[in-house]
Amino acid sequence: MTISMIAAAVVMLAGLIGTLALSGRGDEQYTSATEGNLTRLVLIYAGLALVLAAGIGVYLVL
Repeated sequence: MTISMIAAAVVMLAGLIGTLALSGRGDEQYTSATEGNLTRLVLIYAGLALVLAAGIGVYLVL
């Protein structure tokens, strides 16, 4: 079970780092759009982290 939790955390962290790395390469004209997209993606990752943690918790209890 610990391996599954670590794997989920590694995948989420890799996705977040990849998103942040790619967002800095945007065109100057699209800076405001990139910031908005980045904010939404960070919120999606945070929500996903909560859902995954809750799912793992439910799995452990059952």
